[in-house]
Amino acid sequence: MVIDVHAHYYPRAYVERIGRPELPVPASAPLGEQGMAERLQLMDRVGIDAQVLSVSQAQPYLAESSDAQEAAVLGNDLFCEVARQHRGRFYVFAALPLPHVEAALAEIERAFTQPEVVGVTIGCSIGTYQIDDPRFEPVWQALNARKTTVFLHPMGHENLPWLADYNLAWQVGAPFEDTVAALRLVASGIVRRYPEIRFIVPHLGGTIPFLWERILGQSRSPSVAEDLKRLYYDTVSRSVRSATCACQTLGADRLLFGTDYPYCNEAAFERHYQFLDELGLDQATVRQIRGDLAARILGIAR
Repeated sequence: MVIDVHAHYYPRAYVERIGRPELPVPASAPLGEQGMAERLQLMDRVGIDAQVLSVSQAQPYLAESSDAQEAAVLGNDLFCEVARQHRGRFYVFAALPLPHVEAALAEIERAFTQPEVVGVTIGCSIGTYQIDDPRFEPVWQALNARKTTVFLHPMGHENLPWLADYNLAWQVGAPFEDTVAALRLVASGIVRRYPEIRFIVPHLGGTIPFLWERILGQSRSPSVAEDLKRLYYDTVSRSVRSATCACQTLGADRLLFGTDYPYCNEAAFERHYQFLDELGLDQATVRQIRGDLAARILGIAR
C-alpha cells in the first residue's frame, strides 16, 4: 500500500474563514486547480493508494479562541467529508485551534471521534509562540495519551526581514523551520516526556541530515542523536543525494513517502514517487518508505 503522508487540501469555505482566500497561490502550486477527480486520476497513474490530507500553512491560528475553534471544526469536518466521499483514498491530519489550549483539547476529543482522522497537524511555530512553549504541555499530554501522530509543517515567515524577498520564506525558510521545530522538540525534552507521540518532520528534516555533526557538537543534550532518530521524516525532496544523506544519517527506517501536493507539477509529483528507487535500497525498505510504515503507525488498514 502506497501512502502519501504530505499532501494538502484547501477547501474554499475554510481558507475564506481563516482569511487566506489566496491559498493555494497558483504560481507555487501548479496542481492547485485540480478537482478531486483529476487528483485521483493522477494518484492512480503514479500508483498512490492514499493521501493523508493536512492544511499546510493554513492553520486555524486565529486571535480569538472562538474564531479559531470554529475554523478548526469547519476545516476538519470538510476534510473528513472528502475522505468519506472517497473512502480509503484520503485520511486526515486534523488541525487544532492553537494557541488556545482549552479549545485545542476540545477539538482533539471531537476530531478523533471521526474514523478518517489518523493524527493531527501542528505548525512549526504557533503565532508568536514556539512549539515547546510550556503553555502547550496539556496538548502534548492529550496527544501522548492517544498515542497519535503529529505532522509538523512550516508556516512561511515572509514577515521576517531576512526572508521577505525572492520567495526565500519557502525556498529556504521552510526547511529551517523544520530544523528548528525538530530541535526544539528534542532539546526541550518533549520527545522524551511524551514517547507515545510519533512526530513527522517534513522535507527530510530540513537541514538536520546535513548539519548532523554540527548539531551533535553544539547540542547541550547528550541524547540529541538518539532523540532525533526517534522522529520520522518525510521524503519531500526529489533529490537522490539529499535522501541518501538522510538515510545514512537518520536511517531509512525513519522515512515516510510524501509529495507536498499541490506544490509540484505532474512530472514532479511522479518524481517524488520514482526517485525512491534510485537510493540503492532493497525493495522491502522502499515498500516500507512508500507506505508500509505509514500504514502501521497511522493505523491504516491495507
